[in-house]
Amino acid sequence: MSAISILNPRRLAGLLAVLFAAAFLSTAASAQQAASAQAASNWVDYGQGRVRLVSATTGTTGDALLLGLQYDMAPGWEIYWRTPGEAGFPTTIDWTGSRNISDQVIQWPVPGRFKIFGLDTFGYKNKVVLPIPARVARPAEGAQIRAQINFLTCQETCVPHDISLEMNLPGGGGHSEYASLIDRYEALVPTREAGFGLSIERSELVDGSDSGLLQVVALSRIPFTNLDLFVEGPEEYQFAPPDVRISADGLRAVLQVPIALSSFGAIGTPPTLLGNELTLTVVDGGRAFEQTLRTSLGQSEATSFLPFFTIILLAFLGGLILNVMPCVLPVLSIKLLGVVSHGGGDAGAVRRSFLATSAGILFAFLALGTFLVILRSAGASVGWGIQFQQPLFVVTMILVITLFAANMWGMFEIALPQWVSNLTVRGDGGAPRNPHSVGSSFGSGVFATILATPCSAPFLGTAIGFALSRGTVDIYVIFAALGVGMSFPFLIVSALPKLATKLPKPGRWMDTVKKVMGVLLALTAVWLLSVLAVQVSFLSAYVVAGLMTATVVVLWGRRYLSQALRHVAPASIVALAGLAYLTPQFADARGESGGMEVIAWQPFDEAAIPLLVAEGKTVFVNVTAEWCITCQVNKRLVLNRGEVALLLNSGNVVAMEADWTKPDETIAAYLASFRRFGIPFNAIYGPVAPNGLMLPELLKTNVVMETFTRASGQDLLAAAGGY
Repeated sequence: MSAISILNPRRLAGLLAVLFAAAFLSTAASAQQAASAQAASNWVDYGQGRVRLVSATTGTTGDALLLGLQYDMAPGWEIYWRTPGEAGFPTTIDWTGSRNISDQVIQWPVPGRFKIFGLDTFGYKNKVVLPIPARVARPAEGAQIRAQINFLTCQETCVPHDISLEMNLPGGGGHSEYASLIDRYEALVPTREAGFGLSIERSELVDGSDSGLLQVVALSRIPFTNLDLFVEGPEEYQFAPPDVRISADGLRAVLQVPIALSSFGAIGTPPTLLGNELTLTVVDGGRAFEQTLRTSLGQSEATSFLPFFTIILLAFLGGLILNVMPCVLPVLSIKLLGVVSHGGGDAGAVRRSFLATSAGILFAFLALGTFLVILRSAGASVGWGIQFQQPLFVVTMILVITLFAANMWGMFEIALPQWVSNLTVRGDGGAPRNPHSVGSSFGSGVFATILATPCSAPFLGTAIGFALSRGTVDIYVIFAALGVGMSFPFLIVSALPKLATKLPKPGRWMDTVKKVMGVLLALTAVWLLSVLAVQVSFLSAYVVAGLMTATVVVLWGRRYLSQALRHVAPASIVALAGLAYLTPQFADARGESGGMEVIAWQPFDEAAIPLLVAEGKTVFVNVTAEWCITCQVNKRLVLNRGEVALLLNSGNVVAMEADWTKPDETIAAYLASFRRFGIPFNAIYGPVAPNGLMLPELLKTNVVMETFTRASGQDLLAAAGGY
């Protein structure tokens, strides 16, 4: 073939076009490579990996610039997060020598958890890019970037490094090949904005271990899948991996983080965590949310994820145990009299009577639940037995109990309307017309419940705390379960009426039993008078006591009056009752303390507790009230006796008493912070347990002493020197 045919014009034109395209593409590729080279510094090999700077753009295209510090680590080696954990230190960058760039801030993607030398650490392995947003003052001039990188890498040994990186970016340009890489890691940086459907409801310190427990409540719009929590706080503390409890619908989680003092913290007394700010990072799969919150004081929500049936069972047991609590004394007369008076009676009457008593108890609990719902809706403090904080209620109970006692002593008859009750208690030697009417039995159940409310029992606080932190329906269900529990002995008798009918028939012995029961009720009235003395004054208690004595005298003496004068007696009783009601209004309202205290109690001051603990002291808080029978039993049997009394008076413990006899919003808020709505309540604070350790409702000496040791970290009684 001739050369002329080879150089055919058409073929020659095609060949030239191909050569031109190849040259153009080669030039573009070279330009792209040059631009990419400008968008990254050289790799620097540091022995356990390599590191470089990269940019999301090939130049300074605007006043915002996104850089990235890219690590490529050897297998097994780790670098550290902004908060490294129990050991290590994070990457820092010195930008001295850089030009036309400012406000560089390292962003930290979600870290992993690693063990180094048995220590919990947070950081990154294999590969990571730390995004670094920055500002450019004059985009057209480009930027010179000089970064001095200081970091620590660890495996079986730890090696610190100090490396210089340089990169120059011209003015203008576009996206670089590293943009998607930086964006991928930037998406892993926890957000502080409302996003991903994650939020943190609260952060609080609760009891749970020797060194305390942090509880964080997290919420999500979609079910949680792989939940974790990172806690950042004072360097004197270390925070273990959380125990995660997720609700049945997957939208609410309680994360409980054990807290311990760090071996690597600063020397000196550690700061208290209560009221301190903690940065919390909630991570769930590819979602991460970060928030800084102040910690409050709270109670463990471990029961929040118990099946609702379990809470109902606890409420039932709490109501059942109320029957054998110290508060059984005021209602013992009603209970025993109701059983023994059925001796030799009709089984049907027994069943109706005890079912009516059970109905009265259930009605009273539901009424109390309604009362608390109304108070809570109005924004008032709610709690178990708070009605005894009101002097007029106490006076009412004194009057009612006085009349019941006089009734037991046979001083007058109660003749209620036929549709309510036919009960008449004799004053003239005849037999009662209907001593076990449904109405009177129902009223006995109501009265027994009201008088039982000053007591707190095991399981009762848990059930009521759960109920009052929930909705209205849950409150009614829990209070109904409490009522069924307290009425359970009566339900047993109604199911097995022979338990009562096999007893001896009422006779003369019954009058003696009733008189003894009347004395027990009179003692209850005396106890309520002591409550009134603290709430208002001793003068008011003396006046009401005198009026009640006059009422009993009038009732006793009316049988000796002529028929005409007998009608004056009811008016006299009404007048005496009216004066009793007026007494708290006019008496000196400065409550006075009654008997001698064995312990030198200090007034309750919640704000002073963290300061005292910071000084290395142990604080015992006793929330009590004169109307709380269980509180008084705890004092007599535990706090005012033996080792506990010696320790509380030794000077090694600050004993604080919060008197809730009268309404006090500060005390109510303190109880609510622990999810407690009734008393007694006791907590011990110390250097090892600055958030406080709660004690059970019924105190035992060994439990109190063990808790003192846990909170203080030492045997305080031995430290007192000879006690």
